[in-house]
Amino acid sequence: MLLEDHKRRVARLLRGERKIDDLHRLFSDLRLHRPGRTSVQEIGHFAAHRDERDTGITLERANNIQVSTKLWYSQLNGVKPTAEHLEQAGRANLKIMPDQRIREQFGISRQTAEQSFNKAIRKFRENRPLKEREIHLLKVFGLSLMWQFAFNDKTLWRDFVDLLVKEGSLEEDSSLAFEPVSIFLSLYALNIMHGARLKMADGKMTRLRLAASEEGDFLRIKAEIPVSEVPKPISISVSMFETALKAEQYCDRKLLTIVDDVIPAEIEGSRLVALA
Repeated sequence: MLLEDHKRRVARLLRGERKIDDLHRLFSDLRLHRPGRTSVQEIGHFAAHRDERDTGITLERANNIQVSTKLWYSQLNGVKPTAEHLEQAGRANLKIMPDQRIREQFGISRQTAEQSFNKAIRKFRENRPLKEREIHLLKVFGLSLMWQFAFNDKTLWRDFVDLLVKEGSLEEDSSLAFEPVSIFLSLYALNIMHGARLKMADGKMTRLRLAASEEGDFLRIKAEIPVSEVPKPISISVSMFETALKAEQYCDRKLLTIVDDVIPAEIEGSRLVALA
């Protein structure tokens, strides 16, 4: 029954019909598919629990960025980092930095970087001399501020199509004909994340909202992550989800220019507009 339901919804999408409920149902069901894809699970969970999230890759990335930023900010205020501070920042930054950047910067795999960092922390804690590469690892991961989006629409599209093919609701030779749906999917993901709140590990809440990138005017979802309350509230604005959609073409500017509040949005044609 479920497979037949999915086949009919995929067929409608292939015919050029763009119904929000079709993507809503597909994502809600595919988030339970095993083995799954984290990006599809994430959008499926946003569809099911749109107002507030306390799990998922977006929240995990926001928490790690918060840890990285808080410890970096404390250094600016003259706080001398301890071994515990370095370790916390390192664990967070290792999760933030992509595998490719680790290999480009150090010439080693993520696993080797983690092992080397752990060894460097032990030696630092025991006040033993560190090798040059260990010092470099401590500086990069323990003393740096890092940020990186959690996922993008390219990954989401690839994972979505892969799961549809695996379950049999989309024929593999129809994947190319299915490509025009990718824009609709990106708009759907932006809309379903826009306005949602994340419950941070420290108990604070951060809201997600639509934004446009400074470099290229591409639509994205950003989070205002709280960093400090003393002497005044400080936050960092970081992208959580990136798309290849130009804001000028695919979004009503009103949604991007009013920053004091989050305006509910909807998909109208091939654009995001303010909910009337």
